[in-house]
Amino acid sequence: MNQKTLVQLTSRDTMLILSYAPAGLGHLRVTDALYDGLPKSVNPVVMGSHDKSIQILHRLTSIHPIARGIFEWLQSGPLARQANRLYRWQLRLNTGVVHEEISRLIDARFDPPKKILVVSTHFGLAHKLAAVKEKLQKEKSVKIILVVVVTDDTFQHIWYVDGADLIVVPSNFIKRKYAAYGRTLGKCARIEVNPYPINPMQMKKLGAARMAQRKNQLNPRSKESIQVSLPVSGAAVGTLYFSHLMYALHKKSKRFHFHVVSKDAPFTKDFLFLWKNRSWVNLHVGKKDREVVDLYDKLLDENVISLEVTKPSEQAFKALIPTSMRGGVILLFSEPVGKQEFDNLNFLQHHGLTPSREVTQELWAMAEHGGGLDDALRRRFFREARFWRGIRLPWRSQKSADFIWWLHQSGILAWMVSANVAQQVVDERSRILGPNGVAEFWDLVTAV
Repeated sequence: MNQKTLVQLTSRDTMLILSYAPAGLGHLRVTDALYDGLPKSVNPVVMGSHDKSIQILHRLTSIHPIARGIFEWLQSGPLARQANRLYRWQLRLNTGVVHEEISRLIDARFDPPKKILVVSTHFGLAHKLAAVKEKLQKEKSVKIILVVVVTDDTFQHIWYVDGADLIVVPSNFIKRKYAAYGRTLGKCARIEVNPYPINPMQMKKLGAARMAQRKNQLNPRSKESIQVSLPVSGAAVGTLYFSHLMYALHKKSKRFHFHVVSKDAPFTKDFLFLWKNRSWVNLHVGKKDREVVDLYDKLLDENVISLEVTKPSEQAFKALIPTSMRGGVILLFSEPVGKQEFDNLNFLQHHGLTPSREVTQELWAMAEHGGGLDDALRRRFFREARFWRGIRLPWRSQKSADFIWWLHQSGILAWMVSANVAQQVVDERSRILGPNGVAEFWDLVTAV
Protein backbone atom coordinates (compact mmCIF):
# COMPACT_ATOMS: atom_id res chain seq x y z
CA MET A 1 0.00 0.00 0.00
CA ASN A 2 1.53 3.29 -1.07
CA GLN A 3 1.63 6.51 0.95
CA LYS A 4 -1.01 8.25 -1.16
CA THR A 5 -3.46 5.40 -0.45
CA LEU A 6 -2.75 5.63 3.27
CA VAL A 7 -3.46 9.37 3.29
CA GLN A 8 -6.76 8.86 1.46
CA LEU A 9 -7.99 6.10 3.76
CA THR A 10 -7.06 7.88 6.99
CA SER A 11 -8.51 11.24 5.98
CA ARG A 12 -11.33 12.53 8.19
CA ASP A 13 -13.09 13.59 4.99
CA THR A 14 -13.46 9.97 3.89
CA MET A 15 -15.85 7.34 5.24
CA LEU A 16 -15.14 3.73 4.29
CA ILE A 17 -17.97 1.18 4.16
CA LEU A 18 -17.43 -2.54 3.53
CA SER A 19 -20.60 -4.41 2.58
CA TYR A 20 -21.30 -8.12 2.13
CA ALA A 21 -24.23 -10.54 1.99
CA PRO A 22 -25.07 -13.56 4.17
CA ALA A 23 -24.95 -15.98 1.20
CA GLY A 24 -22.45 -18.52 2.49
CA LEU A 25 -19.12 -17.37 3.86
CA GLY A 26 -17.37 -16.48 0.60
CA HIS A 27 -18.38 -12.86 0.36
CA LEU A 28 -17.59 -12.31 4.01
CA ARG A 29 -14.16 -13.95 3.62
CA VAL A 30 -13.28 -11.47 0.89
CA THR A 31 -14.60 -8.57 2.99
CA ASP A 32 -12.54 -9.86 5.92
CA ALA A 33 -9.41 -10.04 3.76
CA LEU A 34 -9.86 -6.42 2.65
CA TYR A 35 -10.54 -5.38 6.26
CA ASP A 36 -7.42 -7.09 7.60
CA GLY A 37 -5.31 -5.42 4.92
CA LEU A 38 -6.18 -1.94 6.17
CA PRO A 39 -3.88 0.07 8.44
CA LYS A 40 -4.86 -0.09 12.11
CA SER A 41 -5.70 3.62 12.04
CA VAL A 42 -8.53 3.03 9.54
CA ASN A 43 -11.91 2.09 11.06
CA PRO A 44 -14.35 1.07 8.33
CA VAL A 45 -18.05 0.45 8.79
CA VAL A 46 -18.96 -3.19 8.01
CA MET A 47 -22.49 -3.49 6.64
CA GLY A 48 -24.28 -6.78 6.03
CA SER A 49 -27.25 -7.15 3.71
CA HIS A 50 -30.67 -7.33 5.34
CA ASP A 51 -32.09 -9.30 2.41
CA LYS A 52 -32.73 -12.78 3.87
CA SER A 53 -33.96 -14.04 0.50
CA ILE A 54 -30.32 -14.17 -0.65
CA GLN A 55 -29.44 -16.65 2.10
CA ILE A 56 -32.53 -18.77 1.46
CA LEU A 57 -31.77 -18.90 -2.27
CA HIS A 58 -28.14 -19.87 -1.56
CA ARG A 59 -29.14 -22.81 0.63
CA LEU A 60 -31.90 -23.98 -1.69
CA THR A 61 -29.68 -24.05 -4.77
CA SER A 62 -26.77 -25.58 -2.86
CA ILE A 63 -28.55 -28.67 -1.51
CA HIS A 64 -31.50 -29.23 -3.85
CA PRO A 65 -30.52 -30.66 -7.28
CA ILE A 66 -33.71 -29.56 -9.07
CA ALA A 67 -33.58 -26.02 -7.65
CA ARG A 68 -29.88 -25.90 -8.53
CA GLY A 69 -30.59 -26.96 -12.11
CA ILE A 70 -33.32 -24.34 -12.53
CA PHE A 71 -31.11 -21.61 -11.05
CA GLU A 72 -28.13 -22.53 -13.25
CA TRP A 73 -30.42 -22.55 -16.30
CA LEU A 74 -31.63 -19.06 -15.38
CA GLN A 75 -28.02 -17.97 -14.88
CA SER A 76 -26.71 -19.05 -18.27
CA GLY A 77 -29.64 -20.44 -20.29
CA PRO A 78 -31.63 -18.73 -23.06
CA LEU A 79 -33.64 -16.71 -20.54
CA ALA A 80 -30.58 -15.51 -18.59
CA ARG A 81 -30.85 -11.87 -19.70
CA GLN A 82 -34.56 -11.60 -18.97
CA ALA A 83 -34.20 -13.33 -15.58
CA ASN A 84 -31.36 -11.06 -14.56
CA ARG A 85 -33.21 -7.93 -15.66
CA LEU A 86 -36.12 -8.97 -13.47
CA TYR A 87 -33.83 -9.73 -10.51
CA ARG A 88 -31.96 -6.45 -10.98
CA TRP A 89 -35.25 -4.56 -11.08
CA GLN A 90 -36.42 -6.31 -7.89
CA LEU A 91 -33.19 -5.42 -6.06
CA ARG A 92 -33.35 -1.77 -7.10
CA LEU A 93 -37.01 -1.49 -6.17
CA ASN A 94 -36.45 -2.11 -2.43
CA THR A 95 -33.89 0.51 -1.40
CA GLY A 96 -35.50 2.07 1.66
CA VAL A 97 -33.37 0.27 4.25
CA VAL A 98 -30.11 1.05 2.44
CA HIS A 99 -31.00 4.72 2.03
CA GLU A 100 -31.93 4.97 5.71
CA GLU A 101 -28.79 3.19 6.92
CA ILE A 102 -26.35 5.27 4.85
CA SER A 103 -28.14 8.47 5.90
CA ARG A 104 -27.89 7.46 9.55
CA LEU A 105 -24.16 6.77 9.24
CA ILE A 106 -23.56 10.19 7.70
CA ASP A 107 -25.70 12.02 10.27
CA ALA A 108 -23.96 10.23 13.16
CA ARG A 109 -20.61 11.79 12.25
CA PHE A 110 -19.66 14.95 14.17
CA ASP A 111 -17.86 16.17 11.04
CA PRO A 112 -19.82 14.79 8.05
CA PRO A 113 -17.64 13.14 5.39
CA LYS A 114 -17.05 14.70 2.00
CA LYS A 115 -16.51 11.33 0.35
CA ILE A 116 -17.90 7.85 1.04
CA LEU A 117 -16.06 4.87 -0.41
CA VAL A 118 -18.30 1.80 -0.48
CA VAL A 119 -16.69 -1.56 -1.28
CA SER A 120 -19.27 -4.27 -1.92
CA THR A 121 -18.41 -7.98 -2.15
CA HIS A 122 -21.96 -8.91 -3.17
CA PHE A 123 -24.10 -7.57 -5.99
CA GLY A 124 -27.28 -7.31 -3.87
CA LEU A 125 -26.44 -4.28 -1.77
CA ALA A 126 -24.40 -2.82 -4.63
CA HIS A 127 -27.47 -2.64 -6.90
CA LYS A 128 -29.52 -1.08 -4.11
CA LEU A 129 -26.90 1.55 -3.36
CA ALA A 130 -26.39 2.33 -7.04
CA ALA A 131 -30.13 3.04 -7.28
CA VAL A 132 -30.05 5.65 -4.48
CA LYS A 133 -26.52 6.98 -4.94
CA GLU A 134 -27.49 10.16 -6.80
CA LYS A 135 -30.28 10.92 -4.33
CA LEU A 136 -27.96 10.51 -1.33
CA GLN A 137 -25.26 12.66 -2.90
CA LYS A 138 -27.72 15.52 -3.38
CA GLU A 139 -29.34 15.17 0.04
CA LYS A 140 -26.08 14.90 2.01
CA SER A 141 -23.69 16.94 -0.17
CA VAL A 142 -21.29 14.04 -0.29
CA LYS A 143 -19.51 12.18 -3.09
CA ILE A 144 -20.19 8.41 -3.08
CA ILE A 145 -17.83 6.03 -4.85
CA LEU A 146 -19.17 2.51 -5.31
CA VAL A 147 -16.69 -0.34 -5.91
CA VAL A 148 -17.95 -3.86 -6.65
CA VAL A 149 -15.62 -6.83 -6.07
CA VAL A 150 -16.53 -9.92 -8.11
CA THR A 151 -15.68 -12.75 -5.69
CA ASP A 152 -15.32 -15.55 -8.25
CA ASP A 153 -13.62 -15.69 -11.64
CA THR A 154 -17.01 -15.83 -13.32
CA PHE A 155 -19.21 -13.85 -15.66
CA GLN A 156 -22.79 -13.46 -14.49
CA HIS A 157 -25.09 -10.72 -15.75
CA ILE A 158 -26.24 -9.73 -12.26
CA TRP A 159 -22.70 -8.78 -11.18
CA TYR A 160 -22.67 -5.94 -13.72
CA VAL A 161 -23.86 -3.05 -11.54
CA ASP A 162 -25.03 -0.02 -13.48
CA GLY A 163 -23.94 2.98 -11.44
CA ALA A 164 -20.80 1.41 -9.98
CA ASP A 165 -17.70 3.55 -10.31
CA LEU A 166 -15.46 0.48 -10.51
CA ILE A 167 -15.95 -3.27 -10.92
CA VAL A 168 -12.93 -5.35 -9.87
CA VAL A 169 -12.44 -8.83 -11.37
CA PRO A 170 -9.68 -11.49 -10.96
CA SER A 171 -8.74 -12.03 -14.66
CA ASN A 172 -8.52 -10.35 -18.05
CA PHE A 173 -10.69 -13.08 -19.55
CA ILE A 174 -13.61 -12.20 -17.27
CA LYS A 175 -12.97 -8.47 -17.68
CA ARG A 176 -13.51 -8.77 -21.43
CA LYS A 177 -16.81 -10.60 -20.86
CA TYR A 178 -18.18 -7.92 -18.50
CA ALA A 179 -17.01 -5.13 -20.80
CA ALA A 180 -18.75 -6.76 -23.78
CA TYR A 181 -21.96 -7.20 -21.77
CA GLY A 182 -21.83 -3.57 -20.64
CA ARG A 183 -21.62 -2.44 -24.26
CA THR A 184 -24.79 -4.38 -25.12
CA LEU A 185 -26.55 -2.40 -22.37
CA GLY A 186 -25.12 0.89 -23.58
CA LYS A 187 -23.23 1.21 -20.28
CA CYS A 188 -19.56 1.94 -19.63
CA ALA A 189 -18.68 0.96 -16.06
CA ARG A 190 -14.96 0.93 -15.41
CA ILE A 191 -13.66 -2.63 -15.01
CA GLU A 192 -10.17 -3.48 -13.73
CA VAL A 193 -8.24 -6.66 -13.06
CA ASN A 194 -6.64 -7.04 -9.66
CA PRO A 195 -4.97 -10.04 -8.00
CA TYR A 196 -7.59 -11.84 -5.94
CA PRO A 197 -7.74 -10.38 -2.39
CA ILE A 198 -6.31 -13.06 -0.09
CA ASN A 199 -6.28 -12.40 3.65
CA PRO A 200 -2.84 -11.10 4.69
CA MET A 201 -3.10 -13.32 7.81
CA GLN A 202 -2.73 -16.33 5.51
CA MET A 203 0.36 -14.83 3.91
CA LYS A 204 2.59 -15.08 6.96
CA LYS A 205 5.59 -17.27 6.24
CA LEU A 206 5.97 -20.58 8.05
CA GLY A 207 9.23 -20.99 9.94
CA ALA A 208 11.62 -23.78 8.99
CA ALA A 209 10.28 -26.13 11.69
CA ARG A 210 6.63 -25.64 10.71
CA MET A 211 7.43 -26.01 7.02
CA ALA A 212 9.21 -29.28 7.76
CA GLN A 213 6.11 -30.38 9.69
CA ARG A 214 3.86 -29.66 6.70
CA LYS A 215 6.16 -31.69 4.45
CA ASN A 216 6.32 -34.57 6.93
CA GLN A 217 2.54 -34.74 7.15
CA LEU A 218 2.38 -35.61 3.45
CA ASN A 219 5.40 -37.91 3.46
CA PRO A 220 3.96 -41.44 3.09
CA ARG A 221 6.84 -42.87 5.16
CA SER A 222 6.41 -40.43 8.04
CA LYS A 223 4.35 -40.96 11.21
CA GLU A 224 3.39 -37.27 11.49
CA SER A 225 -0.36 -36.66 11.86
CA ILE A 226 -1.99 -35.36 8.68
CA GLN A 227 -3.90 -32.20 9.59
CA VAL A 228 -6.92 -31.62 7.33
CA SER A 229 -9.23 -28.58 7.42
CA LEU A 230 -12.87 -28.76 6.30
CA PRO A 231 -14.67 -25.40 6.11
CA VAL A 232 -18.45 -25.88 6.29
CA SER A 233 -20.92 -23.14 5.36
CA GLY A 234 -23.95 -22.21 7.46
CA ALA A 235 -26.08 -23.70 4.67
CA ALA A 236 -24.55 -27.09 5.58
CA VAL A 237 -23.57 -27.79 1.99
CA GLY A 238 -21.78 -31.15 1.67
CA THR A 239 -21.99 -32.30 5.30
CA LEU A 240 -23.02 -35.86 4.38
CA TYR A 241 -20.14 -36.05 1.92
CA PHE A 242 -17.71 -34.74 4.56
CA SER A 243 -18.93 -37.27 7.13
CA HIS A 244 -18.41 -40.25 4.84
CA LEU A 245 -15.06 -38.89 3.65
CA MET A 246 -13.70 -38.47 7.18
CA TYR A 247 -14.81 -41.97 8.19
CA ALA A 248 -13.23 -43.49 5.09
CA LEU A 249 -9.90 -41.68 5.46
CA HIS A 250 -9.65 -42.42 9.18
CA LYS A 251 -10.28 -46.08 8.40
CA LYS A 252 -7.36 -46.04 5.96
CA SER A 253 -4.97 -44.40 8.41
CA LYS A 254 -5.11 -43.11 11.98
CA ARG A 255 -2.70 -40.40 10.86
CA PHE A 256 -5.61 -38.30 9.55
CA HIS A 257 -6.79 -35.61 11.95
CA PHE A 258 -9.63 -33.31 10.91
CA HIS A 259 -10.49 -29.71 11.78
CA VAL A 260 -14.11 -28.83 10.99
CA VAL A 261 -14.80 -25.08 10.87
CA SER A 262 -18.52 -24.37 10.88
CA LYS A 263 -21.28 -22.03 11.89
CA ASP A 264 -23.62 -23.19 14.65
CA ALA A 265 -26.78 -23.06 12.56
CA PRO A 266 -30.00 -25.12 12.38
CA PHE A 267 -28.74 -26.90 9.26
CA THR A 268 -25.39 -27.89 10.83
CA LYS A 269 -26.55 -29.06 14.29
CA ASP A 270 -26.90 -32.77 13.46
CA PHE A 271 -23.57 -32.82 11.66
CA LEU A 272 -21.73 -31.13 14.52
CA PHE A 273 -23.38 -33.37 17.12
CA LEU A 274 -22.17 -36.44 15.22
CA TRP A 275 -18.54 -35.37 15.46
CA LYS A 276 -18.27 -33.63 18.81
CA ASN A 277 -16.78 -36.56 20.78
CA ARG A 278 -14.27 -37.91 18.26
CA SER A 279 -10.65 -37.68 19.38
CA TRP A 280 -9.49 -37.37 15.78
CA VAL A 281 -11.88 -34.51 14.92
CA ASN A 282 -11.62 -30.95 16.26
CA LEU A 283 -14.66 -28.71 15.95
CA HIS A 284 -14.20 -24.95 15.55
CA VAL A 285 -17.73 -23.56 15.80
CA GLY A 286 -18.94 -19.96 15.76
CA LYS A 287 -22.37 -18.43 16.35
CA LYS A 288 -21.98 -15.76 13.66
CA ASP A 289 -20.48 -15.66 10.19
CA ARG A 290 -17.72 -13.26 11.19
CA GLU A 291 -16.77 -15.49 14.13
CA VAL A 292 -16.47 -18.49 11.79
CA VAL A 293 -14.09 -16.58 9.53
CA ASP A 294 -12.00 -15.57 12.56
CA LEU A 295 -11.93 -19.18 13.80
CA TYR A 296 -10.62 -20.31 10.43
CA ASP A 297 -7.81 -17.73 10.56
CA LYS A 298 -7.02 -18.82 14.13
CA LEU A 299 -6.89 -22.46 13.02
CA LEU A 300 -4.21 -21.67 10.43
CA ASP A 301 -2.34 -19.57 12.97
CA GLU A 302 -2.21 -22.23 15.70
CA ASN A 303 -1.85 -25.37 13.59
CA VAL A 304 0.13 -26.53 10.59
CA ILE A 305 -2.53 -27.63 8.12
CA SER A 306 -1.39 -29.55 5.05
CA LEU A 307 -4.68 -30.45 3.31
CA GLU A 308 -8.03 -28.75 2.91
CA VAL A 309 -11.19 -30.31 1.47
CA THR A 310 -13.37 -27.51 0.13
CA LYS A 311 -15.79 -26.54 -2.58
CA PRO A 312 -14.12 -24.60 -5.43
CA SER A 313 -15.68 -21.38 -4.14
CA GLU A 314 -13.63 -18.31 -3.28
CA GLN A 315 -11.39 -20.70 -1.31
CA ALA A 316 -10.02 -21.83 -4.68
CA PHE A 317 -7.95 -18.66 -4.91
CA LYS A 318 -5.80 -19.81 -2.01
CA ALA A 319 -4.02 -21.68 -4.80
CA LEU A 320 -2.22 -18.38 -5.39
CA ILE A 321 -0.49 -18.73 -2.00
CA PRO A 322 2.89 -20.52 -2.00
CA THR A 323 3.08 -23.60 0.22
CA SER A 324 5.70 -21.90 2.39
CA MET A 325 2.97 -19.57 3.71
CA ARG A 326 0.47 -20.22 6.49
CA GLY A 327 -2.45 -20.53 4.07
CA GLY A 328 -0.51 -22.55 1.50
CA VAL A 329 -2.40 -25.80 2.04
CA ILE A 330 -2.98 -28.38 -0.69
CA LEU A 331 -6.56 -27.90 -1.87
CA LEU A 332 -8.80 -30.90 -2.53
CA PHE A 333 -11.91 -29.73 -4.37
CA SER A 334 -15.28 -31.41 -3.89
CA GLU A 335 -18.04 -31.35 -6.51
CA PRO A 336 -18.61 -27.79 -7.82
CA VAL A 337 -22.02 -26.21 -7.27
CA GLY A 338 -23.11 -23.42 -9.57
CA LYS A 339 -21.57 -21.83 -12.65
CA GLN A 340 -19.16 -19.72 -10.60
CA GLU A 341 -17.46 -22.77 -9.07
CA PHE A 342 -16.95 -24.40 -12.47
CA ASP A 343 -15.51 -21.07 -13.65
CA ASN A 344 -13.13 -21.00 -10.67
CA LEU A 345 -11.88 -24.47 -11.60
CA ASN A 346 -11.37 -23.25 -15.16
CA PHE A 347 -9.30 -20.35 -13.79
CA LEU A 348 -7.07 -22.76 -11.87
CA GLN A 349 -6.67 -25.08 -14.85
CA HIS A 350 -5.93 -22.15 -17.17
CA HIS A 351 -3.05 -21.10 -14.92
CA GLY A 352 -1.79 -24.66 -14.39
CA LEU A 353 -2.68 -24.64 -10.69
CA THR A 354 -4.67 -27.86 -11.02
CA PRO A 355 -4.36 -30.74 -13.49
CA SER A 356 -6.30 -30.45 -16.74
CA ARG A 357 -9.61 -32.32 -17.04
CA GLU A 358 -7.89 -35.04 -19.06
CA VAL A 359 -5.08 -35.52 -16.52
CA THR A 360 -7.60 -35.43 -13.66
CA GLN A 361 -9.59 -38.24 -15.28
CA GLU A 362 -6.35 -40.17 -15.80
CA LEU A 363 -5.39 -39.79 -12.13
CA TRP A 364 -8.87 -40.87 -11.00
CA ALA A 365 -8.65 -44.00 -13.15
CA MET A 366 -5.18 -44.90 -11.83
CA ALA A 367 -6.33 -44.44 -8.24
CA GLU A 368 -9.41 -46.60 -8.87
CA HIS A 369 -7.19 -49.43 -10.05
CA GLY A 370 -4.99 -48.89 -6.98
CA GLY A 371 -1.71 -49.38 -8.76
CA GLY A 372 1.55 -47.65 -8.06
CA LEU A 373 3.53 -45.41 -10.39
CA ASP A 374 6.26 -46.90 -12.53
CA ASP A 375 9.42 -44.85 -13.08
CA ALA A 376 8.18 -43.22 -16.28
CA LEU A 377 4.82 -42.19 -14.79
CA ARG A 378 6.49 -41.03 -11.58
CA ARG A 379 8.82 -38.73 -13.52
CA ARG A 380 5.96 -37.44 -15.63
CA PHE A 381 3.52 -36.69 -12.81
CA PHE A 382 6.16 -35.21 -10.54
CA ARG A 383 7.22 -32.94 -13.40
CA GLU A 384 3.62 -31.76 -13.83
CA ALA A 385 2.70 -31.72 -10.12
CA ARG A 386 5.35 -29.14 -9.29
CA PHE A 387 2.86 -26.49 -10.47
CA TRP A 388 -0.29 -27.96 -8.92
CA ARG A 389 -1.79 -26.37 -5.82
CA GLY A 390 -5.04 -28.30 -5.86
CA ILE A 391 -6.80 -31.32 -7.36
CA ARG A 392 -10.46 -32.02 -8.01
CA LEU A 393 -11.90 -35.05 -6.19
CA PRO A 394 -14.29 -37.64 -7.62
CA TRP A 395 -17.89 -36.94 -6.69
CA ARG A 396 -18.53 -39.94 -4.39
CA SER A 397 -17.06 -39.77 -0.87
CA GLN A 398 -15.55 -43.27 -0.92
CA LYS A 399 -13.91 -42.66 -4.28
CA SER A 400 -12.64 -39.32 -2.96
CA ALA A 401 -11.09 -41.03 0.06
CA ASP A 402 -9.48 -43.68 -2.15
CA PHE A 403 -8.13 -40.98 -4.43
CA ILE A 404 -6.68 -38.87 -1.59
CA TRP A 405 -5.03 -41.96 -0.13
CA TRP A 406 -3.56 -42.92 -3.50
CA LEU A 407 -2.21 -39.38 -4.03
CA HIS A 408 -0.63 -39.54 -0.59
CA GLN A 409 0.89 -42.99 -0.99
CA SER A 410 2.21 -42.23 -4.47
CA GLY A 411 4.06 -39.17 -3.16
CA ILE A 412 2.23 -36.68 -5.39
CA LEU A 413 0.85 -34.64 -2.46
CA ALA A 414 4.30 -34.46 -0.87
CA TRP A 415 5.77 -33.26 -4.13
CA MET A 416 3.07 -30.60 -4.53
CA VAL A 417 4.05 -29.13 -1.16
CA SER A 418 7.79 -29.30 -1.78
CA ALA A 419 7.69 -27.85 -5.29
CA ASN A 420 5.48 -24.79 -4.69
CA VAL A 421 7.26 -23.01 -1.85
CA ALA A 422 7.80 -19.79 -3.84
CA GLN A 423 5.58 -20.01 -6.89
CA GLN A 424 4.29 -17.03 -8.85
CA VAL A 425 1.27 -17.18 -11.12
CA VAL A 426 1.14 -15.30 -14.40
CA ASP A 427 -1.92 -14.49 -16.50
CA GLU A 428 -2.16 -14.20 -20.28
CA ARG A 429 -0.66 -10.71 -20.23
CA SER A 430 2.20 -11.73 -17.95
CA ARG A 431 0.73 -9.87 -14.99
CA ILE A 432 1.55 -11.47 -11.68
CA LEU A 433 -1.63 -12.80 -10.06
CA GLY A 434 0.08 -13.35 -6.77
CA PRO A 435 -0.99 -13.20 -3.15
CA ASN A 436 -0.59 -9.43 -2.64
CA GLY A 437 -3.99 -8.53 -4.06
CA VAL A 438 -5.26 -6.75 -0.93
CA ALA A 439 -2.60 -4.01 -0.93
CA GLU A 440 -2.93 -3.58 -4.69
CA PHE A 441 -6.72 -3.39 -4.33
CA TRP A 442 -6.58 -0.45 -1.93
CA ASP A 443 -4.10 1.36 -4.18
CA LEU A 444 -6.50 0.82 -7.09
CA VAL A 445 -9.77 1.93 -5.48
CA THR A 446 -8.41 5.04 -3.76
CA ALA A 447 -7.25 6.31 -7.15
CA VAL A 448 -10.81 6.27 -8.54
